[in-house]
Amino acid sequence: MIKRYTLTGLAALTLLGSQSALAGKPPSYEDTKPDFFGTDTIRHLFGEDRLYFRLGALYVKPDIVTHSITLKNLSEIASVAVEPGPQEGEAYSDPQLQPFAIVGYKLPWGNDASWSLETIIGAPPTLKLKAKGKIADEPLVTEANGIPTGVPALGEEVAETKVIPPVVTLVKRFNMDSTIRPYVGLGVTYLYTYDTHVTNPILTEFGEPELNIDNKFGWVAQLGLDMHLGGGWWAAADFKYISVPDVTATLEKTYIRAPGLPQYQYAEVGDAEFKADLNNLAFGLGVGFTF
Repeated sequence: MIKRYTLTGLAALTLLGSQSALAGKPPSYEDTKPDFFGTDTIRHLFGEDRLYFRLGALYVKPDIVTHSITLKNLSEIASVAVEPGPQEGEAYSDPQLQPFAIVGYKLPWGNDASWSLETIIGAPPTLKLKAKGKIADEPLVTEANGIPTGVPALGEEVAETKVIPPVVTLVKRFNMDSTIRPYVGLGVTYLYTYDTHVTNPILTEFGEPELNIDNKFGWVAQLGLDMHLGGGWWAAADFKYISVPDVTATLEKTYIRAPGLPQYQYAEVGDAEFKADLNNLAFGLGVGFTF
């Protein structure tokens, strides 16, 4: 489905680019280059008409594809009440809207400067991990040796983590003589998480379990559209599909209250392992200039 949407988007962008001749060609770089504090220094360091900057808003929709949620290393008490192994349920996270900036550098390839390298700059977002399905709606431990445990369902709230996903893409622009320029890109990302902690009140009642999330490389596909606004200013509409496959998260040292078992103040449960593809659909609108 992603491939179909990408092909459709490329076709639409190419069509818009081919029609942009109606808007005329943009003025030359010498007529439009920005001239305010610091721009001469930037041009001295990177060259004229090389570095560009866009600032705007980014809508990020996480698309978490859950492969498995597995209970393992159960304690003696927990093994009496619950079967180890795969559990029914899925993980998800809500969409976010956040500010972002794109910084790009036009590569000295060819005569039209249509190739560039880009990266995204922004504050690390907080990813709130949630659960749905049986694992969220039904208690993991209903009874032990026929005695109701009184353990409630976990609910949807699980954990949160801050994410630094550096993204670098190689971008190819088309219709370089036109006011509207479609582009495509392909690149890499690296999932790095920190300040990761469990937020579920049932799991944190007797201390905070340890939650570890893999740091892994992923890939990025990109398409978008630049539109000349006048002078050195440009507007940009950008779409990225960011995928980090086969990420593993492990929850350890978990203790929960069992009100139906008064002989235990709390019970050690064991470990839980979560495997999924962490994907994001990112839509951005921005305005900026070329130095």
